Amino acid sequence: MVRAVSIVGHPDWSEGPLPLRHQEVEANAAARRTYFSTACGRILYGTADRPTRWHRLISLEDGAGPVFGVELLLPSPDRPDRALVVFHLTVPAYDGELLSILRTLAGRRGSGSRAPDLGALLPAWASLTSSSRAFTVAFSTFAQHELSRPPGAVQLDSWSTADTWLWHLASRTNGSDYPPDPDHADRLLAGRVVLSADWRGLVTRDGAAFLGLRPDQGDSDPFFGFAQLYTHTTYLDAIVIGIVQSSSIVEMIDEAARAFEADDLPRHLSRLEERAARFRTIYWLRDASVHGPANDILTAYQEQHHLSAKFDAVLTEIVDLNRIAQAQEGQYVSAALGVLTVVGLPFGAAFAVLQVLGADSPWSLLIAMAAALAGSGALLLTRFGRLLMRSMRPSR
Repeated sequence: MVRAVSIVGHPDWSEGPLPLRHQEVEANAAARRTYFSTACGRILYGTADRPTRWHRLISLEDGAGPVFGVELLLPSPDRPDRALVVFHLTVPAYDGELLSILRTLAGRRGSGSRAPDLGALLPAWASLTSSSRAFTVAFSTFAQHELSRPPGAVQLDSWSTADTWLWHLASRTNGSDYPPDPDHADRLLAGRVVLSADWRGLVTRDGAAFLGLRPDQGDSDPFFGFAQLYTHTTYLDAIVIGIVQSSSIVEMIDEAARAFEADDLPRHLSRLEERAARFRTIYWLRDASVHGPANDILTAYQEQHHLSAKFDAVLTEIVDLNRIAQAQEGQYVSAALGVLTVVGLPFGAAFAVLQVLGADSPWSLLIAMAAALAGSGALLLTRFGRLLMRSMRPSR
């Protein structure tokens, strides 16, 4: 069912997250900051002098279908090319419609709903990239006591009807898109989040879902209206933190993979180390809030995307690259000292002979330098000299 979650404000782009209200509770930026840690608040909502989030309320005249609000989030002001956009939708309350729209947003074949033109709702200076991939967050409740299975769902004995709904909504699939393996079906529910006796959540790689476990009483329901508000605001923001972490780690993995393509490995490695340290200090948050549900949701997202293992792998790769870079620098220094020794030895011997002979004429000096150059060239042509010269070449 869909609650009467009212929109606070006017239809225009404004700073801050989308302000929503249910009854006496208003989830504006100030209220949401109290839910999250100070570090999370800076990422999600910015500061007075450096805002990171803007919202726009969509009116019916915009022809956006189920979309009623849009948010733009810029986690790092220094990276305007790495922004996130959040579209808020409301869906009619009848079986199958929400799942159909989720399948459409995921690009599933044979979905019966028409996807709204999301790119048209963005300002002129922002656009959806061709590689952008939607992560969906769904909230659903039901009025009937006996909950029926999703349309086209595969029946599994180990799953309850609520589990089946949670997985199909979170994964944006029906039985024909991806039939779960009965022998390993419980693994698909590893991202389950226990919220209360009234509702449950499930976080998967591509989406999250929240489902009411008892009949919904509509607008008079004492809780589900607030649950819908939490889904659109604080619980969504916990997932946004995970998405920011995931995108940063993926970029560091790519940068580490291109290390040996860099013209200057030590400088490339220095930038990568600085980026990893900055990420660990600012973005690598394990506890987003003093409240349990947001932390559980963030942890479930991190586990589904293996973020801890990926970040540890990046740090290990940095250590290995450091070792290689130090070995290369040591090799260059040793080779340079060897070349200086090979080149300098004949010159030192020539000047010593001139000093012993007492010859100080220009012709004697020229003859000595020519002999020294010939000696240095001969030494560099030896196997040892060639080895020193090869050692000074940058490795690829």
